[in-house]
Amino acid sequence: MDRRPAHLNRTGLVILGLILALLGAAALARGLGLFGDGRASAPLLSGQVHRYVDDHSWFWPAVTAAAIVLALLGLAWLLAQGRSAKLAALTLEPDGAGGRTRLPAKAVTEALEAEIEEYPGVRSARARLLGTSRNPEVRLKVAYSGRADLPDLRRRIADEALRRLCAALERDRVRAIVRLRLVPGDRL
Repeated sequence: MDRRPAHLNRTGLVILGLILALLGAAALARGLGLFGDGRASAPLLSGQVHRYVDDHSWFWPAVTAAAIVLALLGLAWLLAQGRSAKLAALTLEPDGAGGRTRLPAKAVTEALEAEIEEYPGVRSARARLLGTSRNPEVRLKVAYSGRADLPDLRRRIADEALRRLCAALERDRVRAIVRLRLVPGDRL
């Protein structure tokens, strides 16, 4: 998985948060009179800036339009965070010369989940296919009980389930991220 967009999001949000926190602290300090009592009660826009705003009737509509554009950009960014690279279907013959076979991702993930849930000690398995048809990636979450043999479970997932997945997808290998979680329950 490419972590660059998440890193950029975090970095951008930290920088924006610091700028807004500094501006808020400066406004609070000014309002509390830390920069002098005269500045605390004085209007923020004074002198030449105030005259400029008064002389140009387009100023506040332009500020409003800019705020709306920024809000829409923020909303688009927020909606983009909710999207994932989840595959709906895989194209098995991507060249298209001999036709195309589309395999629903749900069929693949359900088969993978069913196989892993048959392993001893596995309580549940959830799989998601991400990426593209050419470069699929599987995310697998497996909840297991204390009676599961963890080294054997890991070996079976890698050597059996994921190899069958590669064969089904006609790939030499498929990148996989497997998260194993011990759930309370019956122990040996």
